[in-house]
Amino acid sequence: MRRFGLVFSLLAGLTTSAQADLIFNISSTGNAQADAAFAAAGNFWSSIYDDDVTINITAGFASLSPGVLGQAGSARVATSFSTFRNVLQADISSADDSTFANTLPTGSDFSVYINETTEGLGPGFDGAYVDDDGGANNEVVRMTRANAKALGLVSGTSTVEDVAITFSTNFDWDFDPTNGIVGGRFDFVGVAIHEIGHGLGFVSGVDVLDLNDDGAFSDNAFTFVSPVDFARFSPDSIAAGADIDFTADSRDKFYSIDGGVTAGGGLVGGMSHFSTGVTNGDGRQASHWKDNLGLGILDPTARPPGQLNVVTDLDLQSLDIIGWDRAALTAVPEPSTLAAFAFGLGFFVCRQRRRREQADEAN
Repeated sequence: MRRFGLVFSLLAGLTTSAQADLIFNISSTGNAQADAAFAAAGNFWSSIYDDDVTINITAGFASLSPGVLGQAGSARVATSFSTFRNVLQADISSADDSTFANTLPTGSDFSVYINETTEGLGPGFDGAYVDDDGGANNEVVRMTRANAKALGLVSGTSTVEDVAITFSTNFDWDFDPTNGIVGGRFDFVGVAIHEIGHGLGFVSGVDVLDLNDDGAFSDNAFTFVSPVDFARFSPDSIAAGADIDFTADSRDKFYSIDGGVTAGGGLVGGMSHFSTGVTNGDGRQASHWKDNLGLGILDPTARPPGQLNVVTDLDLQSLDIIGWDRAALTAVPEPSTLAAFAFGLGFFVCRQRRRREQADEAN
């Protein structure tokens, strides 16, 4: 299994005191152990980023769909692309921030490589084509409310709910990873970190496109391009001259922070980093890393029962570039328990889809 960058154990969030600036206001789940574990997940993110904002999370338990460990729904904020680029450039606090913000398109709109629309009538990749007509799909960026707080587009002290996270009652949980994960139980803190990561902004509007009937809507109906989508490319989108790849199909989509010049953000190799869609892609939501590659906590499937989940520097960079400011970090040694990811085929219980965004993304 390929290793890259600094790998952070979930124990880091429990042994590093949280920064005072990034605060998570999490409602009670009704389970004291779960509440403490959820707070530890928030503390992990607070130890990584120091934006002066408060994120309001409504938490709870419910019987979710089979195979779903947890799900998150986020309020969304839409803004013009010009405004997004300007606030992102004003928020630069790292070299990666600078690279990402300063390689965005310079005009008032951007072009997308898109398919599955009424305009996509040509052959190949379900009618993929470059949409650069300056319509609504090319001028709007839609982000999570928490992401908008990090960029100053929403008051950082607003008390309105930012994220709702629900955990499944259909599984056994281990709420304390400090002594490892008990066999047969899932790593609750790891799943909570994953769901919070989506709330912070790791989402893709490709999921909305993917869930709609083929060719039922015009391209301007899909005004759901997210900040992370500006790091989404393919060789075909680059060859076509598009600014991003916004297609829902089975082709590989790679992650790049410099406009598609360098794949993997300087951290990982290859040309496949993102999942490509439940309906028209690889069977996993586009709002995740590619499955089976062990890329990070934002993979679509959790590690098996009895094992800790792992946060990687790829996870951290992806949130850093969209507006979250990295605090000073101390490298955490990788425990021997954090071995290579163990993935099975569909019959392994470890292949749990952590979240479903269909209803949330469709709004």
